[in-house]
Formats: sequence, C-alpha cells, structure tokens
Amino acid sequence: MNNKIPLLLRAMRGEQIDRIPFWYMRQAGRYLPEYNEIRRGKSFIEVMENPDHAFEISMQPLRRFQMDAIIMFSDILTPIRAAGIPLHFEEKKGPVLEKTVQSEADLDIFRNFDAAKACPYVVEILQRLRAEIEPLPSRPALLGFAGAPFTLASYLIEGGSTQKFEKTKACLFKDTELFLRLSDVLADLTIEYLKMQFKAGADAVQIFDSWGGILSPAHYAEFSAPFTKRIIDAIRQAGKPVILFVGNGSHLLGQMNGQKPDAISLDWRITADQALSQVDSEIALQGNMDPLVLYGTPERTRKETLKVLEAFGRRSRYIFNLGHGIHPASGLDNVQAMVETVKSFKLA
Repeated sequence: MNNKIPLLLRAMRGEQIDRIPFWYMRQAGRYLPEYNEIRRGKSFIEVMENPDHAFEISMQPLRRFQMDAIIMFSDILTPIRAAGIPLHFEEKKGPVLEKTVQSEADLDIFRNFDAAKACPYVVEILQRLRAEIEPLPSRPALLGFAGAPFTLASYLIEGGSTQKFEKTKACLFKDTELFLRLSDVLADLTIEYLKMQFKAGADAVQIFDSWGGILSPAHYAEFSAPFTKRIIDAIRQAGKPVILFVGNGSHLLGQMNGQKPDAISLDWRITADQALSQVDSEIALQGNMDPLVLYGTPERTRKETLKVLEAFGRRSRYIFNLGHGIHPASGLDNVQAMVETVKSFKLA
C-alpha cells in the first residue's frame, strides 16, 4: 500500500485498506468553539473570503479529530457571488440574493466565467491547505466542492432559502426553457470552478445537489440529472474523482448511480440493503448516519455509528459520513465517540 495516497482515495478506488476512512459534511463550522471564536464580530462572507480565516477554519476539525479528509471552508454560492450576483447571509435566514434570474438576459453574467480570476481566495485557500498537509506521513485527502446546477438555479430564482420552492417549480413548469438554459450555463460555470479547484490542489470534489430531493424521479431526470451528469463526465474525463450528494434524494438513487460518479453520498433515509442493491460495485458509497444522532448521548452515538459501520463497512469502496451536515448544537463528546468508534472498527 502507498500511504502517500490518502486513505479516502484508496477506499474510493477499491484498494485494500486497513480501516474505514471518514469525514463529515460541515465538519468545519458552528459546533466547534474555535470556529465561533474566529467568527465573533465578523460576517460569514468576511470569514469565507479571507484566506487566513478560511484556512484556519478548514484545519480546525483535522487538528481536533484527525479525520481522513479536509473540505475547504466555503459555500456553494461562492461562484454565484463571484460571477456578480450580490448576496449576503443573515443569521437566521441564511443566504439572501439581492438579484434573481427572471429572464434570458439575466444569464449573461454567468457566461465566460473565469474561476481563478473571480475566486482568487479559493485558489489560495486550497494551495495553503495542500502545502500544510502534504508533508504528513498519512495525509488526509483535500476536498473541494460545488453546488449542483439545480440547487444553484433554485437559489437564483427564489432569492434565498425556502421550504416551498413555489417560484422554482413555477419556473420549471411555466418557463421551462429559461430554467434549462440557466442550468446549462451553471453547469459550464461549475465545470470551470471545479477544474480550478483541482489545479489549486484538491484531490477530489463533491457536488452538492442540496435541493435535488424536492423533485420527483421524472422531474429529476428532466431538470437536474442531465446537468450534474455533464459535470461528472467532464471531471472524470480529466482523470479526477467526484462524489455526488443529493439532499433527501433516496428515491433518486438509481438515477444517481446512472450518472456514474466515483462515489455517492447517501442520506439516512435509506437502508444499506436498499443502497447496495441499487449502486454498482465500482461506485463508492459514503454515509449515512442521521446527524441528529449527535444530539443523543455518547453511548447511543457509539451504538448508532456501529450500526452504520456493520451495515456498510465491509463493502469495498466505503467512506463513513453523516447523511447531511453536522448540526451546530451537536455535542463534542458525541462527535468524539463517533470518531473513536469509526477508528476502532475492525475490517477483518
């Protein structure tokens, strides 16, 4: 075995490994007191676009828990803001976009997107992270990420987060051609953005289709899958690995499998047997513990972690993760219990 190749990448390739790799979504964030110390008195964008702050925040979970991947601290809306859509983050409301897409003319802002020029801070963050971890004897994988076109398009139509998606679905069914053209230009932008991340040092990337699960299988096939597949194809043709995550997307797993990513990140609404029957053996699985298990006790956290490991862990190509992002009120004792359980799980 080549220990200079990160354990997570070796697991994705199906190579023999001595333990299960792990990381978890939103691992750099508000559940860590050291994160909140940096954030104090600063806006989310101030922190995210400051390479010193973003580097430090990205490193914090590694220093505390020694997971097998670092994911850069950023946001899926970073390239949207960089392309010229003004937005800000409100504490309880989340992202608020100050301009929305309402016509074909609004798409011009996304064309000819130059990721390195638009997001130099992302380049610097990744380069600094890679330089920091490269000398480590068993270094973690460095992960970049981007939002899927459907999710980004929904933000651009709604103007922010929503529970109902009324504007998005009105656009799907009334202005179908506009939505498809918007998704097409966002796919081009995302390919450019992810290729830039690889040039800056990322080992792999994850596509977050956070809102894809609001779609029926037929509508996912029409409005999301073709665009994420185009991104996946472009990244894989460049010889780079890509993970696909669809929030609340268990009913779409067969279509996710059909897009042929290197790995699929599962939410907690699907059993191991269901997932194993729908995903090809050459595609890695990632997941899928309910993040709110971490609101329980350390003892219960160990039991729940072990259940996931026993269900998935002896499958070739498996990465332990939560089924969605870690919540801010998660107990650090519970996180520690989860980490220790994963690290001590015996594959043999």
